[in-house]
Amino acid sequence: MRKIAGVICLLFLICIRVWAQAPEQVLIEAMTSRELATRMAAGANTVLIFSGGTEASGPHLALGKHNYRVYRYAAQIADSLGNTLVAPVLPFAPNSPVLERYPGTISLTDQTFSDVNEQLVRSMVGSGFRYIILMSDHFNSQRPLKTLAAKLDSTLRPGGVRVFFSSDGYATARAQIEAGIARQGLVPGGHGGLWDTAETWAVLPAAVRTAYLAAGDTTHLGNGPLDAAGVSGDPCLATPEQGRLFGQLRVQLAVQEIRRWLSQVKQ
Repeated sequence: MRKIAGVICLLFLICIRVWAQAPEQVLIEAMTSRELATRMAAGANTVLIFSGGTEASGPHLALGKHNYRVYRYAAQIADSLGNTLVAPVLPFAPNSPVLERYPGTISLTDQTFSDVNEQLVRSMVGSGFRYIILMSDHFNSQRPLKTLAAKLDSTLRPGGVRVFFSSDGYATARAQIEAGIARQGLVPGGHGGLWDTAETWAVLPAAVRTAYLAAGDTTHLGNGPLDAAGVSGDPCLATPEQGRLFGQLRVQLAVQEIRRWLSQVKQ
């Protein structure tokens, strides 16, 4: 219970930081129903349903790392797109059984995760949104969301609602980030590794325990098995400056992909 309370408190802190930094409010949870209706009447008909997760990533990263990053990236993506709002972040996701042996990991089955996201989509449809984008900062969430988006887009399209799974901000960005790190002669991948730590550090410094930075298993370019502490890759050379650049790339690629999709479906 204390760990869950801690996650909730940190989520609140990251929300406050996003609210303070966003030029215009984009988080639905920070609005009243009347304010939301006003925004939608003014043209905000697109919504991001951006899932996070709660999982162990070694002794140096807080359990809510995904959620902290999602709030920042979602707000930036929505602001760049315009007329786009952000649904409350789902802080739970499917996780590998390997992670479940570490305290604090919260795991949903693929089916439960998909069902919850489907209900989120249908709630957004009930609110009046026409363009709904599913996203996640978490590896194991990608496949269930892709499958769900295709199913719901087919089901809801006759009613004028479109659903899309945006993956470039995660998969394409990760490939580019790891390639760039490898060109520097560093271990590019990892769970709790360099980019994972750097991005979290850039968003919420308090979520990184620098005293416990240590290399994990570095086989398979850092994307191999976890060591006894639950880490793969090497976070020791991570910096918040790197994390800001990685985050900017994720936002940029996501915005480009979503804009392409919106231009196609609005024709």
